[in-house]
Amino acid sequence: MAGTARQFTTSLAGASGFALLGGFTGILIVAPLATILYRAFVHVAPGSITPTFEHLATVLSGAIYWLALWNTLIVAGGAAVVAASLGALFAWIFVRTDTPLRGILERAAELPIFIPPFVGAVAWILLAAPRIGLFNRALMRLDIGWQFDVSTLTGMLCVIGIYLVPYVMLIVAAALRGMDPSLEEAAQISGFGIVAANLRITFPLLAPAFVSGLVLAFTIAIGLFGTPIVLGWSHQTLLLTSRIWISAQAVPPQYGLMAVLCFYLIGMASIAAALQRRILAGRSYVTITGKGFRPRLIELGAWRWLTFAMAVLYLLLTVLAPILVLTAAAMSTYTWSGVMSVGNLLHNLSSEDVWLTMRTSLVISLLSATVATLAGTGIAWVVVRSRLPLRSFIEHLVLLPIAVPGIAFGVGVMLFWVGVSLPVYGTMLIILFAFVGRFTAYAVRSISASLVQVHPELEESARVSGLGPLGAFVRITIPLVLPGIIAGWLLLFSFFITELSIVILLYTASTRTFSVLSFEVWNVGNFSRLASLSLLQLLIGLLIASGLRLLLGARLVQEPT
Repeated sequence: MAGTARQFTTSLAGASGFALLGGFTGILIVAPLATILYRAFVHVAPGSITPTFEHLATVLSGAIYWLALWNTLIVAGGAAVVAASLGALFAWIFVRTDTPLRGILERAAELPIFIPPFVGAVAWILLAAPRIGLFNRALMRLDIGWQFDVSTLTGMLCVIGIYLVPYVMLIVAAALRGMDPSLEEAAQISGFGIVAANLRITFPLLAPAFVSGLVLAFTIAIGLFGTPIVLGWSHQTLLLTSRIWISAQAVPPQYGLMAVLCFYLIGMASIAAALQRRILAGRSYVTITGKGFRPRLIELGAWRWLTFAMAVLYLLLTVLAPILVLTAAAMSTYTWSGVMSVGNLLHNLSSEDVWLTMRTSLVISLLSATVATLAGTGIAWVVVRSRLPLRSFIEHLVLLPIAVPGIAFGVGVMLFWVGVSLPVYGTMLIILFAFVGRFTAYAVRSISASLVQVHPELEESARVSGLGPLGAFVRITIPLVLPGIIAGWLLLFSFFITELSIVILLYTASTRTFSVLSFEVWNVGNFSRLASLSLLQLLIGLLIASGLRLLLGARLVQEPT
């Protein structure tokens, strides 16, 4: 009798869990994506909804949209090539060579991950804009006619590319650390030199990691909003994300056009993922076997100082120079006034509006990170431990938003809740829903990686001792996977505190976040205040990075927005 009751309780818990997961994925993930498809092909008027191809025809016949598509392909493709090339190079330098201080340089090279893309764009406007850029002002004083211009397509892709380098570097470095150096040694014994051995053996074996980093960088780049609009607005060099935002500002908002443009972004991300699978299909890249190995460093001789200089130059361009130029601009009464004081920086941050907005950002980020982590923990347990039907299908749905650019997902969330009678649109809740639906996948991945390392027999032993499935999970499993849970929470919090692409479409005056405040200050051209806000946001990002490093060692991974 007791066994029957326990079986009934377990079945009821399983059914309830499945219903909860179905509702979670349906409302927060499937509904927004389905709404994009729906709104792209209907015309909504008061009291009527009619099918139409008008939105698609407008986009296909509009030269401005074709230009935006072309600009997006050039910038995102170029940025991905820059990021993949430099990321693979630095991974090889830090993991396989005897470059001086390579460990410290590798840790420092990860810092651009924690610099919000919008902040990096502001810094490069102050460094290399045609009129106010510090580099260009120096060139003018030297009477050199040539100038930098980050507002061009080339300038944009270079700035975006260098900030995406760490994403590729982390992926390739992990692959290099798992590769047996005896493969290279065998090639050298056969007569190949160091360079030839790396070109013929090492780099081809790194193809999965390299291509994965390339596709990741491309997917991130096509979904960026803040960086492209800050860099390209002055010359009206607009990308698809900029056009989506402009359509949202129209009166009335052009929801149909926004939906069609989102399909452009989703389509490009899907094509990139399909090409990745096609390139790697049918080939073997096995480099880790049961045989142990010891990593061996390549001695570069005098060339090690060149690789050292390259790493230092990268840090100068992505971390040191931006921080210095933001500090100088924040302390100036106006851009490059020559009159600088700490008081000006403090004055820019002293208004009640700044701290109210920061409080709103913290509340949204803390709540969203907590909810997404709890959801990710439950989903990870269902996928790894349970026998619920369709659990693999649910996992695929939860992971689906990873391949959807942030601004496209934000459009789906906005369009879905605009049409629902519940009081969600215009509240803090809609931003929380968007964050949780878009980013829970990262918590699932982080926690699943820890969960698979815990043998199921530990939970089974607890259940034999009288604990139920939930009790065994809470009392036994959670403490063992707590580092992965903390890692997922900190990762999500760092996403949310700097997110702009999604929030720019969903916020109201009462739910404005710090990233949106910085964007509004940029929009009115107050670069001194903007630099002050950027420094504060940068400080938060660096504190998060330090916390991750302190608590969890080398597991540092993030996705700008």
